[in-house]
Amino acid sequence: MKVYQTSEIRNLALIGGAKSGKTTLAEAMLFQGGVITRRGSVDDKNTVSDYRDIELERKNSVTATVLYSEFQGMKINMIDCPGFDDFIGEVIGSLRVADTALMVVNAQSGVDVGTEIDWRWTKKMEKPVIFAVNQLDHDKANFDEALRQLKHHFGQAVTVVQYPVNAGTGFDSVIDLMQMKMLKFPTNGGKVEILDIPAGEKAKAEELQGILMENAAANDESLMEIFFDKGELSEEEISRGLKAGVISRGLFPVFCVAAKTDQG
Repeated sequence: MKVYQTSEIRNLALIGGAKSGKTTLAEAMLFQGGVITRRGSVDDKNTVSDYRDIELERKNSVTATVLYSEFQGMKINMIDCPGFDDFIGEVIGSLRVADTALMVVNAQSGVDVGTEIDWRWTKKMEKPVIFAVNQLDHDKANFDEALRQLKHHFGQAVTVVQYPVNAGTGFDSVIDLMQMKMLKFPTNGGKVEILDIPAGEKAKAEELQGILMENAAANDESLMEIFFDKGELSEEEISRGLKAGVISRGLFPVFCVAAKTDQG
């Protein structure tokens, strides 16, 4: 069994409202990390996380489940938390031991009561939060509305790092503002394509990248000086500012996910 150093371990709590897709996302992360070779699904009642009789019957998580995956040599310990308010105690206990909360948001419904309740607990415990807008492959997915709600409820520190090109049926591409590239996800298990940003998306991408740079710089004085001097930051500098902002709860990055189809 591989031995990990402390610097190689991350502890993550998957939180968010009911039906946001946390268990499906956890299953995708296990699959991508090579921990499992075949993905289960909530509907088929064969996910790693939901295995108790009551969970199989209800088709939703009732207790928090500890899982792990691996990415780029890092061990990621994950706690898949229930989304229904009745089981908030499981979320509270999980947040106490997690370094970071991954708040999964349903792209169809946006911020719901569960999202708000979980947010209050992350705030009370001063836990960093990363947003993953999920189910972007659903025909009723609306990323822009979900983002508007996130900013309305949680402030302008909510910052887009990726946004979808074609949310809805047929979703397969996002614009990554760190790399300033379009990522096109395969539907057949192949590699992600890294492409130039389409001409029709360049203006939007540049505007959102400017906001990302400014918010990243706001969390590091040296980066702020660079930003004011050059008017931009490198990818490494953005990453540095993001890390500082996430840790201090001065920035809450938003990423794109379609967990059911392994995209994002």
